[in-house]
Amino acid sequence: MKFPVLQAALPFALASMSAAAAPQPFSASYTGTAQVVEVLNPTGPVLRFETLAAGTGTFDLGSYFSTDVIDMSTGAGTGTNRFVAGNGDELFGAFSVQVIPTAVPNIVELLGQATFTGGTGQFSGATGSAAFTGSGVFTSQTVATATLNYSGSIALVPEPASGLLMLGGLAMAAPVVRRLNKNA
Repeated sequence: MKFPVLQAALPFALASMSAAAAPQPFSASYTGTAQVVEVLNPTGPVLRFETLAAGTGTFDLGSYFSTDVIDMSTGAGTGTNRFVAGNGDELFGAFSVQVIPTAVPNIVELLGQATFTGGTGQFSGATGSAAFTGSGVFTSQTVATATLNYSGSIALVPEPASGLLMLGGLAMAAPVVRRLNKNA
């Protein structure tokens, strides 16, 4: 007996279990505090910053955390970041940043590129990238108010449980389809 519905749906179910979804737009905006937590080299100076921020982002990403190392003599830096959704799912990334002095001594501009490297929950296996811009307004020698704006794309891998659930549903539908084909 032939089961055209099952035959048509099975390749889709199998593909959805192993393939990433098409890239989706990613955007986020955050404001928070960047703080020098370590002086790695006082000559540069080379500084380690930690940033804690809140805001809004696609996928309900309302919190942002990062740790980065910046050579303040060149403005070049790298780091890792973590975006947290309202349900606790986390999106991980790595980034490079360029800190650019402005005409105002305590204000810097930020230009960078982030690459998404996976996460937890819906972000497990996530890939993509986003450019970001921002600013830092130093309120002391070690603390700045940071503003960050991200724009890019992200591809999420469907959770294996979703594909298995679809296959289970198809398996349960098989007897019904069989009866319909028999009665037709």
